[in-house]
Amino acid sequence: MATGYQDNILGGFSISDRATQVLHWASLVWALAAIAGLVVCTELGLLDYRPGGDAYEIIQQQVFGVIFALAAIAAWRWQIVGGAIAGFAGAALIFFAIRQLEPLYALGVIVAFVVPGVCWVLIALRSRSVLFGAGVLALVAVAAVAGGFVADRAYQDLFGASHPTSIAGAPPDDGLEWVWSGGVTASSAVVNAKLNDDADRVRLAVSESADLREPRFGPGVEVSFERRARLPVAGLKPDTDYYYGIEVDGELSEASSGTLRTFPRGPSSFTLAVGSCARVGSNGAVFDAIREADPLAFLIAGDFHYANIGDDDPGAFREIYDHTLSRSGQAALYRSAPVAYVWDDHDFGANDADGTSPSRPAALSTYRENVPHYGLAGPDAAIYQAFTVGRMRVIVTDARSARSPATDLDDANKTMLGAEQKAWFKQELLEAGKTHEMVLWVNSVPWISGATTNDDWGAYATERRELADFIAANDLAEGLVMASGDAHMLAIDDGTNSDYSAAGDAAFPILHAAALDRSGSTKGGPYSEGAIPGGGQFGLINVEDDGGERIDVTLTGLNWEGEELLSHRFSVPAPAP
Repeated sequence: MATGYQDNILGGFSISDRATQVLHWASLVWALAAIAGLVVCTELGLLDYRPGGDAYEIIQQQVFGVIFALAAIAAWRWQIVGGAIAGFAGAALIFFAIRQLEPLYALGVIVAFVVPGVCWVLIALRSRSVLFGAGVLALVAVAAVAGGFVADRAYQDLFGASHPTSIAGAPPDDGLEWVWSGGVTASSAVVNAKLNDDADRVRLAVSESADLREPRFGPGVEVSFERRARLPVAGLKPDTDYYYGIEVDGELSEASSGTLRTFPRGPSSFTLAVGSCARVGSNGAVFDAIREADPLAFLIAGDFHYANIGDDDPGAFREIYDHTLSRSGQAALYRSAPVAYVWDDHDFGANDADGTSPSRPAALSTYRENVPHYGLAGPDAAIYQAFTVGRMRVIVTDARSARSPATDLDDANKTMLGAEQKAWFKQELLEAGKTHEMVLWVNSVPWISGATTNDDWGAYATERRELADFIAANDLAEGLVMASGDAHMLAIDDGTNSDYSAAGDAAFPILHAAALDRSGSTKGGPYSEGAIPGGGQFGLINVEDDGGERIDVTLTGLNWEGEELLSHRFSVPAPAP
């Protein structure tokens, strides 16, 4: 054998000592550049993510990046060890890249993290026997498989489905990419839709017949350049089932797009579903279970998705609306029941986002563009809103877009709601106390919590006390109930632990309804009826009001199989109307 050359495992292909040295240094520089490049591209937003892909941008990627850096250090002297460690960490990083990134960018990550490991293995195989080389290749292969397995488990535990997939079929071919209804009253409704193809003008048609005979039309609406439209209709009858479709450029599809029921006036019995916290692209059977419960409306109490968009990027928000609303299980639910939706942190911005989030302008504008909501304040205002069902007033507050940072100010000056929303909320409570027998407060974050710096009302204890004192001073606790999300659990408190007023007269029941499709967690408490963490869960609020001297209310927590996990029943005095 010539001096300076060694045979390697690849059939007599030889690498000179000089070439080996160059390969050694180049691979180390490449590895460090790959890690630095991934960090820089992530921080500067230079990677093109799949819809919601940024939700996977968590500590796991950093951990695997550190492990890959350790592989480079080990490869300085022990290429076999470095190659094996690189196989483990590189496979994990590649796994996340494939799930996170559009194909071209994922390919770049694959190349970035495969090349160094291959170089270290080649160097290690010089002057080794075929048997030894086979063993090295097997070791690296096992390490890579292990890395992929660990990454898959991390993904499944944090982002994967928490329960079986929806059995709902694809939505009808009616020319719509997605459609959902909301903003429902006793005489009106709103439908938002995205069209599959370009169109100039559309309008909503509603009918009491499934074939849309003798429809009532809403006003004609011009379609946005993003093929989106917000379609109102008025003049409907209360407490009536309607089918709706969309007329596109003068042609009405025979296939109805969805159904809704207008809200009743006065004494009436009904059921509202509540849920929050669903992974990106969720298509779980929990949405089938909610649909089978046949609620009058579905209240989405935050974390509609976990896209964690931290930038002022309307396109990213539109993309995640499209991705979420086109999942078959969710699409079937939204075509069968109207929604009232308020966000929490993960669907407003990044984790623990507040009113200073760079995502705020894009979140506010695309919410108004895509969501069938009730009347809102100005374009820069939080998305607080209210509506009436029977003798219940539903008040929905936005706990994110007007919030001051939890750690920047002393507790006396911090606000969860902001001055404008808080004044509106107090006025709504006062008016509802005069005109309604019940108030349902949809508040996305935990109310029951110690005075801590956590991401809940405990971090805003002064404002919580202010609101509780206001409720007590105006005798508003009787008939008040709260529905919350954020925490990945079902939990019910009968009022034992919810009173934060100085006078002790602001106790009210609370229902936490989550997680629709996320791993379980518990926040706040204690809760008198207990807390059950987990995914595939939702809540029901059943109101029985026959016009008698009381209204009976049942709060229930269920799982995707329809199994009742928690329940609490109480009555509200109700003088005859």
